[in-house]
Amino acid sequence: MSLKDNFNQAVKELLKRDGLVGSDLSKEAKKKSELDRYIDPPNKIPDNEPLKSIEDDDVPPMPENFGAAPYAETVRSADTVKSSFTPPPQQPSAPRSVSSKPVDNTPYFETEETTIISRNTVIDGNIRSFANITIEGSIKGDVQITKNASVSGKVVGDLICNNATMLGSSMQGNVTSKGQVKLDRDSLILGDIAAQYLDLNGKIKGNVEIGGKAEFKTDAIIFGNINASTITVLDGATIQGFVNTTFLQETASNVFPDAIAVSE
Repeated sequence: MSLKDNFNQAVKELLKRDGLVGSDLSKEAKKKSELDRYIDPPNKIPDNEPLKSIEDDDVPPMPENFGAAPYAETVRSADTVKSSFTPPPQQPSAPRSVSSKPVDNTPYFETEETTIISRNTVIDGNIRSFANITIEGSIKGDVQITKNASVSGKVVGDLICNNATMLGSSMQGNVTSKGQVKLDRDSLILGDIAAQYLDLNGKIKGNVEIGGKAEFKTDAIIFGNINASTITVLDGATIQGFVNTTFLQETASNVFPDAIAVSE
């Protein structure tokens, strides 16, 4: 069969399938072709048929859980997945070699805490401390600290400290200070004082050894010898004893010659 015959045979079969040729042409013509059925859907409203209004009674009621089922189903699915999920076993962590707590490297002797001896307290014994001390009561014993001392009570014993401040206090013993010693007008010391700086406006019965400056104010009364680098005495101060200043001790030979030569 030639190519032309094949083409004619294919066209005839196509027309016969659509009802355009063959013995059943009258019956098939009444049927719609596949193309017409595709173009005109079965539920198409005819053009000459009037539109029918939709009443509220014709609309079926909405279910109460309309729109919630997908979300609920999603939540249930998520819960199912969450409940069925089993986390993998955790490996034991290695012990930490460094502590998370900050380490305080401040030496214990540099603390700023203060020991307070209250006014109605009496201590019979020695006291040693690396902190400041405030003495408002009475102590029968030696007090040795590395910080500052503030005394407004009574002490019968020696006091060793960095700086000492006497405010209306009474003391029987020696005071040794690396810094300064300050006495107000109502303070009394029966003993010696050794310090770098002395600010005296009270009363002292004892010797005074000061490496730097000794200042005696208006109400100062001292019975004893004074050795200091320099001294300052205000009008009204009372001093009974020998006073020796060591400011020019090493350079005295440069100030004073051995002899005075008289030329002829």
